[in-house]
Amino acid sequence: MAGLATLAASMGFPPVDACGPTHGAGPIIAFELVRNPSQLAELFGPPSCSGAFQAAQTRASWWDALAFIPAYAAFLALGACAMRNDARRLSLVAVATFLVAALLDQIEGLILFQLAAHWQSPPGLFGALFFTVRPKFALLGIGSLLLAALAWRGTLLGKIAAVPLAAGGLASLWFLFTDPHDPAMMLGHRYAWMALLALAAIGSINPRWTNRT
Repeated sequence: MAGLATLAASMGFPPVDACGPTHGAGPIIAFELVRNPSQLAELFGPPSCSGAFQAAQTRASWWDALAFIPAYAAFLALGACAMRNDARRLSLVAVATFLVAALLDQIEGLILFQLAAHWQSPPGLFGALFFTVRPKFALLGIGSLLLAALAWRGTLLGKIAAVPLAAGGLASLWFLFTDPHDPAMMLGHRYAWMALLALAAIGSINPRWTNRT
């Protein structure tokens, strides 16, 4: 159920149309990745577009805080618990990783609210934004690798799911450190989470197919 809620929340984001160059990333991710006032002004574009863009980013930040972050935090943490088998410490580390990532995501949202409201004369929050966004994405990538390790300890289906979990985690980390604007970074997270959702769906039918008892 948490996985389905995450999927629904990810599809329910209010539309955000770019006003300026996003360098390959979606408008929401591009907003998260801004590093200085000039990049922020470039993203918000001309006055004829910036007002609508500001309102859309604010709506998206509210949806993120109230729907998407709680849903994915529950989904990933519960997934780590469900696959713990005899690796309880590894499961706890994975749960802690996801909860810290979600906390950073909520702090990031508070910063984005401030930047959206004052984009023309933004407060000096770009350093704080960097040290919430980048660690958040890094922890989510590491978390996918931890989930892969947990899934690998399970049944054959778990081992199959471990492959896209690990591949998605590695891809997301690679692009985070090489080119975070590349859509492949978010695709890595997406494919890893879809593998977990598929495993959860199969396990909901018969837990023995996905988990050792």
